[in-house]
Amino acid sequence: MIHFQKNSSRIAFLKAHWYYALASAAGGLLLAISFPPVGLGLASWVAFITLFWAIDGTGRLSAAAFFGALFGAAFFFVDVSWIYATLRIHGHFTPMPAMALLVSMVLILALFPAVSTLLAYLLSRKGLRAALTLPFIWVAFEYLRTVGIPDFPWDLVGYSQIERVRLIQIVDITGIYGVSFLIVAVNGLLWELVTGQAPSRKLLARVAPELVAALLVAALLYGHVRLKDFPETPQKEGGFPIGVEQANIPQEIKWNDTARDHTFATYEEVGKQAVRSGARLLIWPETSVPVVFGSSDADWKRAGEISLRLTVPMLIGAPSLRLVQGATSYYNSAFLVDGPSLRFRYDKIHLVPFGEYMPWTWLLPLGPGIAAREADFTPGETMTVMSVDECPPFSVLICYEAIFPELSRLALKNGAKLLINITNDGWFGATAAPYQHLAMARVRSIENRVWLVRCANTGISAAFDPAGRTVKSIPLDQRGFFVVRVPKSGAAGSFYSGYGDLFAWGCIALTLAFVFVAALDPATRRREKK
Repeated sequence: MIHFQKNSSRIAFLKAHWYYALASAAGGLLLAISFPPVGLGLASWVAFITLFWAIDGTGRLSAAAFFGALFGAAFFFVDVSWIYATLRIHGHFTPMPAMALLVSMVLILALFPAVSTLLAYLLSRKGLRAALTLPFIWVAFEYLRTVGIPDFPWDLVGYSQIERVRLIQIVDITGIYGVSFLIVAVNGLLWELVTGQAPSRKLLARVAPELVAALLVAALLYGHVRLKDFPETPQKEGGFPIGVEQANIPQEIKWNDTARDHTFATYEEVGKQAVRSGARLLIWPETSVPVVFGSSDADWKRAGEISLRLTVPMLIGAPSLRLVQGATSYYNSAFLVDGPSLRFRYDKIHLVPFGEYMPWTWLLPLGPGIAAREADFTPGETMTVMSVDECPPFSVLICYEAIFPELSRLALKNGAKLLINITNDGWFGATAAPYQHLAMARVRSIENRVWLVRCANTGISAAFDPAGRTVKSIPLDQRGFFVVRVPKSGAAGSFYSGYGDLFAWGCIALTLAFVFVAALDPATRRREKK
């Protein structure tokens, strides 16, 4: 009877507060359209107001968490809906299992805004307003989503501002988390201005609106100065010319043996055009070679033969194998071939769960990942730095690795002066994912003040300068090439490259400090007794 009464009470509460649920979901949808391909970046600057409303008005801990979860679920269901299409088309899942996996992923991701909102609510009951605490809490949990389970930092809030090049320059100090912080903080400031809440007697809370406004202005001024520090680079002459090939090979035929000749012929023909345009290094995308390197199938040598005929070295993507203690291990690799010579090799370090390996096989005995063929891929161990002719030394980020900042930082620490991202976004089809993936890769160039050249099978291929400007690009689902001239020498690196996620760790520390102070503050305890 008591259990039934509690459930009835919760249902009655939700019925009486349905507008919070509707507003929270609407806020999540508003945040979703701030990301590519819609790219209505301004929407994110008001999307969180609904969360502040729910935190201040619900009066229940469980309700605050529920509305945070609704916000997150609405956002992620739209933002990562491409997972369903990928599973259906290329994973050959039937509709129900594909939808079940999408919903499961959304629910896991929604836990992060749910816990963030819950914690902000708890602190608000103890005298620390959500407008002050939620920006720190949100960044803390974004960072945890990056480095912990589910290991999926897709579309952190700051990425919504990728087209605001002046604002996003601060990532060379704070990483993308600094932009996320500003967005949530401005939302909190707007909420306080709308509600006209009386300022707290505590100094920090009293000056918080002025601090937020000052931080936003400072970020814009900093961006203005940094853009002058990295002027646009002329592309007509000078620099080292790199040719990027987007062959646009359909994923449906990519591994069909009968299409193998077509694939090699296409890359050779596009490569000829790039070489005629001056390219001295050609880049093919991830797994562009449709045969396992090092296997008994000698066709894997055809890439070297093409390099010999075109008289230029080529960076190519291919699956590969190695025999380790009599057992065969498969890798997603990048090779720098120069005619018959194999000059460098890089094995992908950060693999895609469910795509390149199947996690929790004891629970989900579904076989290898979708992109793995014979067996799950094995992760590499070393971030290789490659060099050729007068090209700046470079490291390769394969596909998903471009969304993990620590790998780019590791490349620069090892001596790279250029980042090359090879990917096969053909898995995603005509969804939002290729646009979102491109935006996240673009931020790596600004974070590390380094050129980033991106080569994608079906697009979007692009080149970004150290300020994140798009220098060259090829649209989605088009065949073509471009030649980008990258400066042969020059500094690379930034505060963020050297010191990493100090800002994110600071937000974690302040979140813990808020909890500690609220728990120990005698005034807080007196309020609780009343």
